[in-house]
Amino acid sequence: MENMMAQVIQMMSMQQQSMLANQQRMQETIVNGQQQMHAFMVQLATFQSEMFAQKSKANQKKQRANPPKFLGKQDEDLELWIFQIEEHFAAYATERESDDSRFVNMVIPFLGPDVMSWYREFKASVGETPRTWSLFKEHIRARFRDSDFEYKLLTKMYELQVTGSQQEYTSKFMLLLSQATAEIPEFVKRWLYQQNLRPDTSSYICQNIPTSLQDTIEHAQRFEDARKPSRTRPSTGPP
Repeated sequence: MENMMAQVIQMMSMQQQSMLANQQRMQETIVNGQQQMHAFMVQLATFQSEMFAQKSKANQKKQRANPPKFLGKQDEDLELWIFQIEEHFAAYATERESDDSRFVNMVIPFLGPDVMSWYREFKASVGETPRTWSLFKEHIRARFRDSDFEYKLLTKMYELQVTGSQQEYTSKFMLLLSQATAEIPEFVKRWLYQQNLRPDTSSYICQNIPTSLQDTIEHAQRFEDARKPSRTRPSTGPP
């Protein structure tokens, strides 16, 4: 009888120890779960903070200083204004290339009163046709650009001089070329680019017989790079 009671007491003690062990493991599981949840919430808060910072930075880039309004005056440079608009809204390339009116609607606030009157007529004339950026540029050029614009543009390209580095000259030339709407033959582009280069640079280009404007530019830059004095590296050996 006493042995039986001792066994019962021992079994009850073992069960109690087992229950305590289970409770302890459960408590540890709960604590671990809470710690993991806390770590997750910290990571989530950090992620949200980083996303907010990136979004704010993107908005700041989009909200740069506004370009000037185009007033339609004779002394204004329409092509420069178009370039400024495209640079200002560079983050909206998708809208600019789209087949709808979204990009033009963004540009409207940068039209002066007289140009806005023209825009009203333009909008009425196209009716339900989407006012795409390319269509807008075509019509605003036809209305406000000089009738002899192409001639003046070619004159600027012809008179362009090398006053700084070869890269600066190339950048200025390509900016002028980008404004041309009439097709310019490739050999004319090459001639306009080459005819005011330094004589030795031009001679080097002729010797290599370029077939395109890009070839001409590369030959000119290669020659100018070669003429630059190379930097002598300091000797690391014994004197």
